[in-house]
Amino acid sequence: MLPTATGYIQLHARYSSGHDGCPPTDMAISVLAKSAWHPVGKRLGTLNFWVNRVYSTGTVSLKSSSHLVEPEVNFDMLSDQRDAERLKNAFRFVARLINHKALAHTALDPFPSTWTGRAKRIGKYNRFNYGLTSFLAVLMDSSSSLRRSLIRFAITDGRSISDLLNSDQLLDSFVRQNVFGNFHPTSTCKMGSAHDPNSVTDPTGRVHGLSGLRVADASVMPFCPRANTNIPTIMLAEKLSDAILRERGRQ
Repeated sequence: MLPTATGYIQLHARYSSGHDGCPPTDMAISVLAKSAWHPVGKRLGTLNFWVNRVYSTGTVSLKSSSHLVEPEVNFDMLSDQRDAERLKNAFRFVARLINHKALAHTALDPFPSTWTGRAKRIGKYNRFNYGLTSFLAVLMDSSSSLRRSLIRFAITDGRSISDLLNSDQLLDSFVRQNVFGNFHPTSTCKMGSAHDPNSVTDPTGRVHGLSGLRVADASVMPFCPRANTNIPTIMLAEKLSDAILRERGRQ
């Protein structure tokens, strides 16, 4: 990768899957100039993709009446088949990208990357990991055949991109076993009609069936937006605060 690159994300784009029933810009992809802080990570670029408009829904369940006990959270990712199919198609799309003639001499030795337990352990900031990855980085730079061997036996589980492209069953298993969240969960207190059993608040943030309690954050969104949640949450809070001020003005 470029030695002068300071940020991880160099390019970000939204695109449309064209999947039946899915809206425009329902997918996203980022190009990362580095994959981790350590010497090996600095030698690995990443094409990272995700479902921008998910249909799978999870649950949040209280385990105790005490606020000190954290609730049980189950994201239930890929419980909707549309999400699984679009992720698999995104994998195929990225595979075509790296085989394009414009990238053929840039994307050297591409491989299917996952956030495994091994990657998490190596990703921790400490001297041991820095020393270990420094040694591995030297080996990766020493010869292309050794680099490919390290990728196959030390970084991946042995499966190549071609292996996954040639078997829908393998690709489906790969996606389901390695999927993880994009750190912007929302909608645990969905806004909607009082007649909707899945809604928690009304359009002004009032909790159905209770008085004196409102929710004014990303949890009232009916579904996770096709964007980072920062600005939508600010807009939502401004709108609900205006509703509160209007009600007070009428009192």
